[in-house]
Amino acid sequence: MIHALGYSHNDFDAARPGRLCRGRERWIEPWEFDEPPEGIQRLVVSGACFTDDSAADALRGIQHSGIDRAALIDALFPGQLFLAFTEDGHPADIPEEAQEIEAYEGYRAGGQVSVGLVRWHCRVRGVDGIRSVLGDEPGEEKILGLVAIEEDADDATLMESVFVLVGMSTLDSPPARFNPSGLIQMVGQARAVIVLHRDKHGPVLGVYSQDRVEAEGPLQDLCAQQGSLLVPFAIPPM
Repeated sequence: MIHALGYSHNDFDAARPGRLCRGRERWIEPWEFDEPPEGIQRLVVSGACFTDDSAADALRGIQHSGIDRAALIDALFPGQLFLAFTEDGHPADIPEEAQEIEAYEGYRAGGQVSVGLVRWHCRVRGVDGIRSVLGDEPGEEKILGLVAIEEDADDATLMESVFVLVGMSTLDSPPARFNPSGLIQMVGQARAVIVLHRDKHGPVLGVYSQDRVEAEGPLQDLCAQQGSLLVPFAIPPM
């Protein structure tokens, strides 16, 4: 079995965000802009496993690369402090360190029955801290993303921007989970915003920032350690 990690850099236009993985996820309709929004840099990282070079039996998503998600994020941002966040979360998935926990009734994206939901945020750092909010199962979706922040960041102000990003998700099929308009303000407040998009068979990292996040070196080192193949793509690998 061949395990591969794919990555792609591209300019991201919040007014015209393009497609996400067909049948798995789509964007919330962005706002109308009086002027063209400033450009954003995007890094997409996904993975795959397959038996031969036809890739006819490929499974796609980070967990199929053989690379741990928490180790991947920490490699891209070593020692970075993050603000993890979720929306429409499950009450059983709230970590002990969670702040501003808010419970409400609603429809989880993609669902048809009203259930108990929660939103919260939590500061984490390092592989163990990141893994504590991501969960132990590689395909779990306990959080929607992380914001790379400084120690003196105002979490309340950041969460107002986070709510613009995730607070208008829909249960349509495929679900709309992120509003690209929300990324414009967020990348001006933080070093980067990492969201968990959906690839065909599992989660994929979308890293949005003002400045390009250099990925080749850290990803090459990770792949060398795990025996995975690193593959750069001209278009996002999802």
